[in-house]
Amino acid sequence: MLVGIDIGTSAVKILACTAAGRTVGHSKATYALATPAPNAAEQDADDVYRATMRALSETLDTVRAAGADVAAIGLSCALHGLLAVDASGAPLGPSITWLDRRSAAVAERWRADGTADELYAKTGAPVHPMLPSCKLRRLAERDAPLLRRAARFVSLKELLVFRWTGRWLIDWGMASGTGLFDFRSRRWSSAALDAAGIADSKLSELAPPSTVLRGLQPDVATALELDAATPVVLASGDGALANLGVGAVTPGELALTLGTSGAVRIVCDRPSLDEHGRTFCYAYDDRRFVVGGPTSSGGAVLAKLFDLFVPEVPEPERFARALALAEEAEPGGGGVTVMPFLGGERAPYWVAELRGGIAGLDLSQTAGDVVRAAFESVVFALAAVFAILRERTGPVTRIRLSGGLTHAPLVRQLVADVFACEAVLSNQDEASAFGAAMAAGIAVGALEGDAAVAALLQPLHVHRPDPSSARRYEALFARYGRVVAANLPLYLDGATKQV
Repeated sequence: MLVGIDIGTSAVKILACTAAGRTVGHSKATYALATPAPNAAEQDADDVYRATMRALSETLDTVRAAGADVAAIGLSCALHGLLAVDASGAPLGPSITWLDRRSAAVAERWRADGTADELYAKTGAPVHPMLPSCKLRRLAERDAPLLRRAARFVSLKELLVFRWTGRWLIDWGMASGTGLFDFRSRRWSSAALDAAGIADSKLSELAPPSTVLRGLQPDVATALELDAATPVVLASGDGALANLGVGAVTPGELALTLGTSGAVRIVCDRPSLDEHGRTFCYAYDDRRFVVGGPTSSGGAVLAKLFDLFVPEVPEPERFARALALAEEAEPGGGGVTVMPFLGGERAPYWVAELRGGIAGLDLSQTAGDVVRAAFESVVFALAAVFAILRERTGPVTRIRLSGGLTHAPLVRQLVADVFACEAVLSNQDEASAFGAAMAAGIAVGALEGDAAVAALLQPLHVHRPDPSSARRYEALFARYGRVVAANLPLYLDGATKQV
């Protein structure tokens, strides 16, 4: 049995499946996200670890009840987290998540003085407050004692690996999201380390995603009722593993995730950088790359907009009601265009201070029109990223979907129409956890490669673009682009160069 662990921003998800892709057990445990100060977004690392152990134990109980053994465990984690630990591995404070924007001034300064362009060329990571490189620079300037006191700065995944095996290791995929990793040489970048104000001795040892670890600590093996020799595979970050988990593993297929936030990604044989630094280029596996871009515009933004425009509906029923209103409204929201940047935006603008808005309102429109435009806007946000990717990767033949919002038929059809491409939702609901399990299977020889994984997936829903709707959405997407371009200068001088 192959087990995948995906440590996310709000929950950890565990999945156990056979090498044939059949799910045998799964579990989930949530944890809190603290916002103790403006722009702060933190988590208690010990809470996350305990939740992971609890959820994993539940899934392993299911595996044992099925009379199966664990062949390997693969690890996935959200990128861009930063946790200070002491020499014993004990956290010295909370984990700073990708949502934290307190290092915005650092990112802005680096963009202004050219550092951002230099670092992007080395690391493939567009400069943004989410990056650990920016967070470390802020700590160097605002909390130098913590920087000196910390033995290491790690992610939640690295903490788990250390507690399980006694080794501080980080795979190339997770390292790609730090803004400190040279994606060509696959070493820590001296230029990025200097800019961040950190020595590589305070970072984990770099390792390929296929790295297999054997030798669980006795207390961990006992707690999980596992053989201490059970293989643990480092695997990668949640985005790269979502590509594997949905089967988007060739250049002609695009992985699109739309949940709390969103992303589009394509696997490439060679590194690919955008001349304006608008998309990332990260390590995908031991030899290939994944290029793409994340957006901050997704389910979290829609939830806030639905709070404003359908407040009379109880919260548990609000999404369903909003979806019904959107389905009743005409495409284009009767002339309404929503900018879904309620928490800033990442790709393709990388403007943390960008804010949302609604354009085109008049006296004739309804709440349903605005809600329809809101659904369209989160798809447009991803299409804006893909428009840049397509310049270098070429057209795609299929979009493979994941994320909670893609369970709505309206959203799936919007993707097909806006991207003018077939959109497929497969039978594996948790793409990153499934990808982690499959990566573990590949590493230990239970599967031949990622093409074999793609062959295991079965389509649940296939949506093809409607020609007339696709033409209409081409015009609506162009209008969205004009609205965004007109508003960008309000939030950052010179931001229009990134459109």
